[in-house]
Amino acid sequence: MLGWQIFVHSVRMVFGNLKQVLQITVGPALIATGLIVALFMVTGIPLEAFDESADSLPDGISAASVTFFLFGLFAVIAAVVFWIAVSWHRFILLEEYPGGIFPAFRFDRILAYFGRILLLGILMMIAWIPVGVVIAVLGETLLPLSIILTLAYGVFLIVCFYRLSIILPAAAIGEPITLGEAWNSTTGVAGSILVLLVVAFLFQLLVQLVFSVLVFIPVLGILLTVFLGTLILPMISVSIFTTMYGVFIEKRQLS
Repeated sequence: MLGWQIFVHSVRMVFGNLKQVLQITVGPALIATGLIVALFMVTGIPLEAFDESADSLPDGISAASVTFFLFGLFAVIAAVVFWIAVSWHRFILLEEYPGGIFPAFRFDRILAYFGRILLLGILMMIAWIPVGVVIAVLGETLLPLSIILTLAYGVFLIVCFYRLSIILPAAAIGEPITLGEAWNSTTGVAGSILVLLVVAFLFQLLVQLVFSVLVFIPVLGILLTVFLGTLILPMISVSIFTTMYGVFIEKRQLS
């Protein structure tokens, strides 16, 4: 089935290019860590301020400082995540190999990628409004129906998101496509995407089970958990978008 083939190919791309995965992710992650530490130092916010038990801001820390810190934190994380995603798309689709541990920082492509993500997010929120109104009208009197409707429509929106998601790698490689082109290119594959989502979800569950076992292995277990959780799983998700673009836009064959 196509959904299964896309998932397997995406996993194979990651595990078959572990050197490039490290080159693309480690450098940006180090930069992000340094910038986040700098944010703590500049704002003077102690780590204890984010403790769940903290019921107020520490002495000398204003709400403006916290707002600045959170905005900066979001900007750093977003920039690094999109930097990594763009670099991976370009490596797979354009064979643009990273040099050293710092992939090329292509600001225009990263900005375009962010814009497409924002666009998809806004579309999904707008698409949710009609069902949100219906659920509000149904209220608690028809709670089972509301739950079923929420789950069914949620799955529908996720499938739609994945159908449109091929605009992301397109933006990353500088070959932008419209939402209409993305939608038309994925006509008739909703079932395959649903299979892809189910397989990816089951894979996540399997990995979580592995994590629970690795916890009992000193040092090595922690290292493997961090490696799989922070590097491999996110890269597989990005690779799924990459594979979908290759299949539906470039008409590549899955080996």
